Amino acid sequence: MKKSLIIILIPTVIFTMIAFMVGGSSLVSEGFNISIHIGIQSAMMLLASFVLVGQIQVLITKEIINKWLQRFSGLKGIIIGAIAGGLFPGGPYIYYPFIRGFEGKGLPFYILVTFIFGKGVYDFSRIPMEMSLIDSRITLIRNLITLPIPIIVGMLAKRVYQNRTIENIFLKAGENDVSDDRDS
Repeated sequence: MKKSLIIILIPTVIFTMIAFMVGGSSLVSEGFNISIHIGIQSAMMLLASFVLVGQIQVLITKEIINKWLQRFSGLKGIIIGAIAGGLFPGGPYIYYPFIRGFEGKGLPFYILVTFIFGKGVYDFSRIPMEMSLIDSRITLIRNLITLPIPIIVGMLAKRVYQNRTIENIFLKAGENDVSDDRDS
């Protein structure tokens, strides 16, 4: 078994035992019913996201990315990556497979980093919820304070990793990267 499965199974068993001790088999059954309902909703979202990722993989080629990056490289690419991350719908189970779809297409690593930080920091879809649950002024202040973070992180990643792509950052142990030979 994978470690992550074991890690999630341990609290699952503990909480199931606690539910049984507190409310018997009816409480455990109620918890399983809720789990099945959530699982069906999540499965539909996952299926739709994987179909989306597949379509994006066939539509966005390495040539299109290279053309886009020539037009929007550097700071423009970083800003667009951050905004795209903030506008991208769904949670990590949707946008990580989306990002994985760019493997082998030569996407610069700094764009990947900017997209992930943009999603985590901006996530424009949560602004209405924040405004209604907290306060519109606090939401505005939070967004203004965090506005430069994905851009700064993207610029740092560009500086540190320069022209490296996703592929040559995440090489498996023992693989050789031809760009490392040219950089040295």
